[in-house]
Amino acid sequence: MWGMIIVPMQTEIIGGDEIFRNKSTCEWQMARIGKMINRKYAREVIILTGGYSSSEKEISLLSSETVCQVCQNILPTTEIVLSRDKLPEEAISKDAIIFPVAHGEFMEDGGLQAAMEAEDLTFIGSDSKASALCMNKSLTKQIVSEAGIPVIDGIKFVPANVPSSHLISNTLGHNLFIKPNAKGSSIGTHVISSEMELGLTIHRLNENMEYIAERRIDGIDLTVAILDGKALEIVEILPKYGFLDYRNKYTPGYSSKICPARIPEDTKNMVKRYCEMAFKCCGCRDWARVDFLFQKNTGKVFFLEINTIPGMTQNSFYPMSASAAGIDLPALISALINLAADRKAKSNSMDGRG
Repeated sequence: MWGMIIVPMQTEIIGGDEIFRNKSTCEWQMARIGKMINRKYAREVIILTGGYSSSEKEISLLSSETVCQVCQNILPTTEIVLSRDKLPEEAISKDAIIFPVAHGEFMEDGGLQAAMEAEDLTFIGSDSKASALCMNKSLTKQIVSEAGIPVIDGIKFVPANVPSSHLISNTLGHNLFIKPNAKGSSIGTHVISSEMELGLTIHRLNENMEYIAERRIDGIDLTVAILDGKALEIVEILPKYGFLDYRNKYTPGYSSKICPARIPEDTKNMVKRYCEMAFKCCGCRDWARVDFLFQKNTGKVFFLEINTIPGMTQNSFYPMSASAAGIDLPALISALINLAADRKAKSNSMDGRG
């Protein structure tokens, strides 16, 4: 007997921060989303959050607060705030489904996932290989580009061995973004408008980090939740000031979010198809959020990046995308737990432990 999925009410707030438009409940994967938790393989949930060295620790804690409130109504739940970049002993439980709700270094770059794999733990989300790949923006762009997905031109460099600002400008133009190759939430991103500004910015960069110089294209920011390989609804994001940086992403009132996005239907279908392709070719698992840019005057779309542990705060894009697709937060969390529980059941069956 499948559980009920709540379809969001049709609401439109003119001039407000968020506009929701009702969509019919997703018909695909009803068995997975609506089914009861298999308590033989999912007896408790352990949420890992925080992050000792992560620059995104604050967002991780806000995300885990939301997830924890829901999980407590589904299964016995323990929340562990990581105090160092290491899998804590109390998280090593064969009976638990581990739910990483943490962003940034160690949490999303494959470090935590590798530690859980070494202990043969069952966890929600992509494995260590896919996590490491998607944290590397330039490598991810290369992989998805080879799959036929359009990307924005860019150059990866390290400040100690950077091409001249003149060469970069001649190749990509004067309007650029300079961003770290392996950080999330747009942290450390610089907006460049001239060759002189580019030279000054490069001079101030951290010599121990990799960066990307990327052509700056005017367009509409789009983001899409992926659940078990399927694209949900597209969220259109309108930053209040400048580009979609950390402040505009996470400060209430600093960006407007419209879902479903106000783009042509054929563009929606194309973006969703590209998102599912990117998720698959990068080896992602369970869930992710894929970001695109839509250039309205040309109708072109460009892949930006994949986030393998999407934010789950009250202001986050992932739950909004799911909600507009007819999947409320309890159903979403249950679906993620079931994906991991199914994987555990299959693994035990292959090992003869089923």
